[in-house]
Amino acid sequence: MTKSMNNPTLWRLACLTMALFLFCSISYSLQEEQLKKKYAPILGEYEFDMSDMGIGMVNVEFYVEGGSVWAMADTSSEPGEMVPVEGKEFEFTIEDPDEGTYVIKFLKDDKGEYTKCHIQNEMMGMDVIGKKIK
Repeated sequence: MTKSMNNPTLWRLACLTMALFLFCSISYSLQEEQLKKKYAPILGEYEFDMSDMGIGMVNVEFYVEGGSVWAMADTSSEPGEMVPVEGKEFEFTIEDPDEGTYVIKFLKDDKGEYTKCHIQNEMMGMDVIGKKIK
């Protein structure tokens, strides 16, 4: 063993660092799983008819990754991070510097299941309701 490995203080510091890293990894995984469970009713792929905007049909995938909820449209090159609206279940906003604020609300059907998604963006003149397809 090298001299530095015989130093009890360095050895304890190394062990503490490893334990902290392991704890953070486990904690992060648990948080991710909690988010997936919390948002399970709304996660999945939704289809929106945006013909009125000259775009046609657009699919948007809602998913959890990296400790956040994301929306990825098949017309976009990168996802938008969805920020929950405080005090409102399954309502979010996405801020885009070029396109403004998207307001996203998930809606229940007659059976009480979340099968629709309402997206509005005042700056873009967007007001569409999509249906869950996956």
